[in-house]
Amino acid sequence: MRLFAATPVMTSALSITDFPDRLSPMVVKELRQGMRTRLFGGVMLTLHLLLVLLTLMSGGAQNSDVVGGWFDGIITLVLCIVLPLRGFSAVADELKAGTLDMLALTRLSAGRIIFGKWASIASQSLLIAFSILPYVVARFVFGGLDLFGEVAMLFYKWLGGVVVAAVIVALSTQRQFWLRAVLVGLPLLMGSCGMASFIVMSRMGAGASPSMISSVFRRAGGGTSWLLLVGLAVWVIFFFLSLAATRIAPPSSLLSVVKRSVHLAALLLVILLGWLTGSSASMAATTSAMLSLIMVDALTERVNEVPSVYAAFYQRGWPGRVALWLLAPGWVTGFVYSSSMEETQLFVVSASGTWLIAALVQLFSTRKARDLLLPFIIFWLIVNVLMSMLGSLLMLPFAMKSTTAWFTSLIPQLLPVGYMSARPGDKAALLDLGTFTSLTWPLILFIAACFAWRRARPARQEGWRMTHASAGGPAR
Repeated sequence: MRLFAATPVMTSALSITDFPDRLSPMVVKELRQGMRTRLFGGVMLTLHLLLVLLTLMSGGAQNSDVVGGWFDGIITLVLCIVLPLRGFSAVADELKAGTLDMLALTRLSAGRIIFGKWASIASQSLLIAFSILPYVVARFVFGGLDLFGEVAMLFYKWLGGVVVAAVIVALSTQRQFWLRAVLVGLPLLMGSCGMASFIVMSRMGAGASPSMISSVFRRAGGGTSWLLLVGLAVWVIFFFLSLAATRIAPPSSLLSVVKRSVHLAALLLVILLGWLTGSSASMAATTSAMLSLIMVDALTERVNEVPSVYAAFYQRGWPGRVALWLLAPGWVTGFVYSSSMEETQLFVVSASGTWLIAALVQLFSTRKARDLLLPFIIFWLIVNVLMSMLGSLLMLPFAMKSTTAWFTSLIPQLLPVGYMSARPGDKAALLDLGTFTSLTWPLILFIAACFAWRRARPARQEGWRMTHASAGGPAR
């Protein structure tokens, strides 16, 4: 009888679960593995030891800005650099080990796999951010700081960290370690140099103080700017996660339909906000940056040759056939999609640099690569490094003579530099000439797109026959 009496107690103990079933299994898997590592425990322990010391020092420090600067710097280092770097090899290790195919057998889509890896890093960052809140309250009690401003600044640091994590997870889809190291290491190196110069200038009294930087974060939360900032951060996270998912998705995936629809909606929303608020200049710069990212994604997709992909569009009649030219997977439709958005002279000039890189990818044998993002990044690094080195040398004689460097109209990367140093009377003509010569690169891409679209004609014909099995017809 005693044995049976103890059974309900054991059953209730065994029914306790650590994660709810509503969570994605990929998120649970990555979160368990991440929180069991020594890195996470070491970062958590070291961070709290340093914060305890700084909190004790802030109680009697005469210069609270110095202690506050160290406090903000350590938190920024952990949330924006250390934790996001955990995604450096998140997908590359899966590719090298060949475990992505096994994950695909579990009916997990490419998007859920990528989201799970990013959500694990974001959850760990959120856990550490919540653990920092008691120190923020202690600084408010003993130092008289603005509690709402400090909490808002902590939120923006966490938000910036998860955005950086999305970028690093997207870069982890590249197998080459050296390429990932360059793409991640160069921004970190430049950021470290900028931070070091800021510290030196603030020590000398010629730069901004940490309190001024904190006030910038606080002002970002005023009005509707915080909503726009959070919205842009969410879109950037979606962009890079969808970019990574495209790299590992099967050829029959229609992820491009979701991506391009969301990108179009985001662009229209930004334009609408710019029109309503009257800040057309800042919204134009934001839209130009968004278009550059969208073009990189759209122009680095492989031309799809799976008939079922085209059949999904043909099944929807003439609206589907129209949408096929804009939303179907592949860089050919991506070129049509991105070109339809370049309506003004400013956007054409800004997009010409991306068209140049994409044209170089298609002109060389790199167009046969399995993933066009890798050669695109390599060409982008080569072109920008060469232009930065040669541009300064070629522009020096024109700057000394105060003459217009008309040759910059031939190279999209040098056109902004030439426009800024040109004579006031020549700026309009230089911009018009640069816009005209910039059309050379989309023309090259258009010719390459015609050949690539023709090579995919058998797949479209098969997709048409799959839709209309009883009657054949020409490719659409």
